[in-house]
Amino acid sequence: MEQKFREDVAATQAERARVRRLVADGCWKQVEGDTARFRRFAARRMRTRAARGGAEAVQGDSLDYQPASFLSEGATVRRAVAYVEASFGTRSTVGSGFMISPRLFITNQHVIPDAQAALGAAITFDRELDEQGRPRPVTSFVLDPGTFALFSDEDVLDYAVIAVGARQSGAGELADFGWCPLSNAPDKHVLGMSTNIIQHPNGQRKLISVRRNLLVARSARTLLYETDTDVGSSGSPVFNDDWDVVALHHYGEPFLETADDAGQPIPRTVNEGIRISALVDDLTARQADVPPAAGALLAQALALGRSAATASAGPRLGPPRQPGPEALRSTTTDEGALAMTTTAPKAGALAEFVIPLRVTLTIDGMAAAATALAPAAPAAAAAPALQRLTRLAEAIRVDADYSNRDGYDAAFIPGVNLPLPGMSASLAREVAPLRATEPDAAAGELKYQHFSVKLNRSRRLAIFTATNIDGPAYLEVDRDTGEVRAPEGETWFRDPRVSESFTLNQDFYSAWSTFFDRGHLTRRVDPTWGTPEQASRANADTYHFANGSPQHFRFNQSTKFWQGVERYVLETGVLAQDSKRRLCVFQGPIFDDRIDRMADEVQIPSSFFKVVVWRGADKLKAVGLVVDQGPLLDEARVNLGPPRAPSFVDVKQWRVPIASIEKKTGLDFGAAVRAADTIRRADQPGVGEEAMHGLLITRLSDITL
Repeated sequence: MEQKFREDVAATQAERARVRRLVADGCWKQVEGDTARFRRFAARRMRTRAARGGAEAVQGDSLDYQPASFLSEGATVRRAVAYVEASFGTRSTVGSGFMISPRLFITNQHVIPDAQAALGAAITFDRELDEQGRPRPVTSFVLDPGTFALFSDEDVLDYAVIAVGARQSGAGELADFGWCPLSNAPDKHVLGMSTNIIQHPNGQRKLISVRRNLLVARSARTLLYETDTDVGSSGSPVFNDDWDVVALHHYGEPFLETADDAGQPIPRTVNEGIRISALVDDLTARQADVPPAAGALLAQALALGRSAATASAGPRLGPPRQPGPEALRSTTTDEGALAMTTTAPKAGALAEFVIPLRVTLTIDGMAAAATALAPAAPAAAAAPALQRLTRLAEAIRVDADYSNRDGYDAAFIPGVNLPLPGMSASLAREVAPLRATEPDAAAGELKYQHFSVKLNRSRRLAIFTATNIDGPAYLEVDRDTGEVRAPEGETWFRDPRVSESFTLNQDFYSAWSTFFDRGHLTRRVDPTWGTPEQASRANADTYHFANGSPQHFRFNQSTKFWQGVERYVLETGVLAQDSKRRLCVFQGPIFDDRIDRMADEVQIPSSFFKVVVWRGADKLKAVGLVVDQGPLLDEARVNLGPPRAPSFVDVKQWRVPIASIEKKTGLDFGAAVRAADTIRRADQPGVGEEAMHGLLITRLSDITL
């Protein structure tokens, strides 16, 4: 490919001279021969600047004027660029590279040639000088090719995409540095525009070459840009003025010519970068070549690029894994607790467009209009490259000594043994193991104060939580809302006992705050009992991401029966006198590939289950419930006024057989719990098959105990 590069430099000499001459004469708009591309580029620039509150960007005789935000945005993006050092065999290389997703890093294949070389490589962030000219504190990570590694030969596309592994030194978290998504949108560059390169040339501290780096030629795979800087560093990102990545830099070559047609000196180096559109097309085509777990990381990176291409439209939930052309609503079926039927969208539907103000329009024939206006790929999250997370002031603190956690107690109810639920063989393979240094790591049980969690390694959410509730010590709960009357925490915590890759963390919830809150599975009131120290520890423990799930921001407003069932059992259920008024509660998400929506590559559970077990006066009793958040998911939280009144959705809360929950989830609560299910009582409303498949709850008294 290096020889091909030299041939391209020679072959484009006249064309590059034409581009330089037109730009120097202030005729940059005449440079791009593809008029359709220029229109797309101009429209994107105007949309971007208008959305940021500036005037139209594509105007006048040059592109030199930039909004002040150009500097701050570039300062943010530059943190995703890292210095690369690799040692393999008798060789060592240095270069640059950058994050393209929360886990994946890209550089050139001629910097890191293969997975074995990646094992001897390290990447260092913030290797630069601060505003006072002093070196910043750096953070280094090793690479993890065992999790993901994909290479394209130097003579093809010259890339190496590798997962980032453990922190080697420094205090930064990987999420602190952000990422630059890869998009193949056709509106990111035109000939004659300036490019901006963030790099570690010749192994130096980070340097930035901005503005006067003209894009002078392109091929199907490459871009050529001329610059007056030193030879760029291999693996650097090449940006346009909106800080979108347009190329992966890989070669630099001194000019053969030293002056233009007018005798004026010209920059001395021409650089070649691999077009990001070519990279995206190649990565997309190779998705089937990688194992499923690695494929999920690649799919996430590609989805972030699609999101960046449609960022001005804001985040939108994607369709189910098996989408159809029709809208969804909930109902009951003969198969089990919940299923879905369909209703076609009608004229008069609501749609939102950012222009740049958010305006809600009612348009007849909306289905046809949506087809004309929507991009081919579904939008997921808003462009994350410039996003930064701010840590909120802590209202609670987690006890970092996890060895003092008791976890769920199977013998909590006197005279009863209620072990953690069993699992189907396929579900058991999805249990996220703990770190190897933890006791019984393979079992994957995260023990907290008075409750336990098991995580699904692929879905990055809990399979279930299991909680012990001590009735007499139960905190006061508002029976109308199901909410605890006590101060809440603001900060959520990662659990160091399990890999971060097995949970959804703050980066996801920040990107998708338009739709979701961080919802508790084990509610913070449930395990908050015991000594003051234990109660405080239990309350804080519920704020671990392992206990969280994406719940629509209206969820707590709309599910008071489901939220308050524990209190209802304690107040109304006939408990054995020697049971100490104790309950055990199992709960978690229900996944259904047919109907669940997608947020980036995260499958959003449309419903959640809860199983409450207690010892009655004569025998063990249990109740199973399911709540459906699917009807809520088409409402996005907006900033113009309060949310719409909750009456426009009909959120279903169901009393269902525990056997149906088992079928939906792959869990096994045991024969004793199934036999204790009070839905089988003769006086339970409903007859025959209807009673066995789901009973709609409209008041707490519908939950016969």
